[in-house]
Amino acid sequence: MSRTPRRPAQLDAEQIEAIEGDSDVAYNSELAHTSAQALVPLGQARAEQDLEAVKRIIALVDDEGVDVLAESWVKSPEDTLPGILWRGYLLREWIRRNGRAVSDRFEKVVDLMKSQGADGELKVSMTPKPGTVLQEWNTVLAGTFEGAFEDVLTDSARITNFLGEVKAEWIESDEDQLATAVTRRDRAMLTTSAEFRHAAALASEGLLE
Repeated sequence: MSRTPRRPAQLDAEQIEAIEGDSDVAYNSELAHTSAQALVPLGQARAEQDLEAVKRIIALVDDEGVDVLAESWVKSPEDTLPGILWRGYLLREWIRRNGRAVSDRFEKVVDLMKSQGADGELKVSMTPKPGTVLQEWNTVLAGTFEGAFEDVLTDSARITNFLGEVKAEWIESDEDQLATAVTRRDRAMLTTSAEFRHAAALASEGLLE
């Protein structure tokens, strides 16, 4: 079912100052959407961007990292831009912090797929490597990505689905710094893959906002 795109909200000075002044920003839907649109302007948002506000947000990311903004995305639904950026942020951080373990898990799936013949080989060839996905999200979260965002989401869907072939769970311990409602739910890796895939479809239709 098609949705009527809502007019992109604009980041005003007060909102930006609220972000700059508090690393534990309370959830606010408008702030979540406006900060997400500053990093990934899609559709109408691209045409209506407040360039000065965007510059300030990007400067904030450059100075303090994207973590401050990510706090405002936590409660956003998975079929929204801030919600899917939160999932991308978690995926990026997981690969960045656990590079060797992620690589080992990836290679286990490669071996498994290759043992299944031509179909498995095809899946391996279509799945981006962890380093590729890491670099894509680094660019997105720095506000410098200029390609088709749905391609990043599709790559993210493919790698999470691929990794889920060996183990559907994502984060195993509540003590992990990346333990969240997204990463600790049942079959988290496969569920997140489906969310990335759905968001990619929305983005391709101009409906991700």
